[in-house]
Amino acid sequence: MEARMNEELRKRESAVALLRNPRSSANAFEVAVERLGSSIKMGFFAPGEQLPAERQLSDIMNVSRTTIREAIRVLTVQGKLEVRRGRTGGTFVSANFKAPSAKEQHAHVQARGTALLEVLDHRLIVEPGIAELAAERATEQMRQRISELALQGSEAEDDFRSYRALDTQFHFLLAKATGVERLSAILGDIHAELSDLMALIPHSVEACRHSSEQHQHIAAAIAKDKPDVARKAMKEHVEATTSLMKGLLG
Repeated sequence: MEARMNEELRKRESAVALLRNPRSSANAFEVAVERLGSSIKMGFFAPGEQLPAERQLSDIMNVSRTTIREAIRVLTVQGKLEVRRGRTGGTFVSANFKAPSAKEQHAHVQARGTALLEVLDHRLIVEPGIAELAAERATEQMRQRISELALQGSEAEDDFRSYRALDTQFHFLLAKATGVERLSAILGDIHAELSDLMALIPHSVEACRHSSEQHQHIAAAIAKDKPDVARKAMKEHVEATTSLMKGLLG
């Protein structure tokens, strides 16, 4: 029961980090749709699961409730969300929601003009620094949570969808451990784009196994308060993912 509660807490924290927008934007509606849609695609809200209330989403995303309401309406028309009325009502991920096929995802990435190298280079600059700062600042409780999540990922290597969700949660947890809220928002931008690209990669147990081993090296460095080692381990991890994606998508 406790492990299940911890897993749900990590998912919810990662979802909040992805949704959070630290500043107002002229494109508030478009950003709201993108972040909500990404949180569903990345598995932070599963089919049939209820989203936070409009007021909460408004506070988290730093946009008006009118904007949230319209974003929900558009995603409902698209079939990703459904709104239920009454005492037990709210906004839920559609139980019939299916992730787009690789062909559809590829067309979506091309339409957005997402530049693979730009996303990967941005990640290479940001994430090693996050790991280093997490090793310097993480509380003992946070260090333990990071280690537990790294181990949990190693147990999900055969299930690519589950592994991807845990992988993303791991990176968001490191950002949270730094205590710098802006880093979580920056990481949200990176992983929202990365999620679209990762969806195009065939499942490889070997790739998941290698990735989870690297997560454990990073977690061990953070647990032992070794910032330089954590930075180096994260750099190697990001470079490995970069090589894989360049080979398959570049």
